[in-house]
Amino acid sequence: MKRNNRFKLFIVLTALTLLCGCWDVKEINLRTPPLLIGIAKGNDDEYRVTLYIPVTQKGKTTSRIVTGKGNSIFNILQQMQTNSDDALDYTQVQFILIENNLAENEEEMGKLFRLLMEMEQLPSKALVAITDEGIEKMLSNIDKVTGAQITSIHEFFNKGEWAPEVSSTRIMEFYGSLYSYTKDINVPIVISGKETVLRFEGSAFFKKEKMVGRINSKENLLVNLFHHRNVTGEIESLGSADMIVKNSSLHIKSSMKKDEPLVSCDLKLKIHVMERKEGVTDKQIQEELEKQIEKRFNKIFEQAQENKSDIFGFGQHFRNQIPYQELKNWREEYYPKLKVNFQVHVSHL
Repeated sequence: MKRNNRFKLFIVLTALTLLCGCWDVKEINLRTPPLLIGIAKGNDDEYRVTLYIPVTQKGKTTSRIVTGKGNSIFNILQQMQTNSDDALDYTQVQFILIENNLAENEEEMGKLFRLLMEMEQLPSKALVAITDEGIEKMLSNIDKVTGAQITSIHEFFNKGEWAPEVSSTRIMEFYGSLYSYTKDINVPIVISGKETVLRFEGSAFFKKEKMVGRINSKENLLVNLFHHRNVTGEIESLGSADMIVKNSSLHIKSSMKKDEPLVSCDLKLKIHVMERKEGVTDKQIQEELEKQIEKRFNKIFEQAQENKSDIFGFGQHFRNQIPYQELKNWREEYYPKLKVNFQVHVSHL
């Protein structure tokens, strides 16, 4: 009897071993990872969601561009998963592209980024950009240039000193700015290039979820500096001379004077002159470049301050000087009174 019971127990344990595992797991070769999601809103109040999906067949990479329409972005993405031949896996998405008609809508942008953060499958570190082009047209152009090599897009935003004016923004960074008292954010604007994957058009800057202005690529370079990015490799042109920045450093000092915030910024640049017109001296180049960059900064700051958008993050330097309960009033009470003394110091290698 005991021997019979042992035999039955052995059979049961063997069966349990065979049953262990995840029954709902798709084999990796049956998963379809879209690497880019484009989001727009039409005049009919419907959302358009477009997926860019690289597909490998017989050792060759092609792509599919799939668009869905509906009244809810989340429902469209869910329906795409339901109707796909393979299992759509959003965990590999690297890039979110937003059409400008949606980006300019304050309410829509707030809803969108809250949704993007709440979607567990979607990586919060995915890059975000805005485009003035139709998304389907843009993705078709990208496909022609890249041949479905989506890594080209990731590399575009991570060129370092090859293109220091280009900035990158992630889902989690934009989402965090919605709840920050002292820092706003800028989002890159791109269009498709004729011979390159993308063309950088500058950035849109926001006050929380509201787009309040745009800056060009040279102006965006200065914003990057205040977010701890080096401008090494930047080419500057004065008309009388062309030069390359070989090194840069930015020192910021903040203080309060009678409840008015003050900031002193000293930007040091080391340059190498590539070309110059005959008779142009190092001193002339130095003085002219200093004035040009200072004028550029003052223009951006005036525009941002007027719109109460702290894209330079000056409020971050006053978090220990303003009582915590007052920080929520930074944009409305303190920032409009902020005085910034920005000086550029150029030296030659």
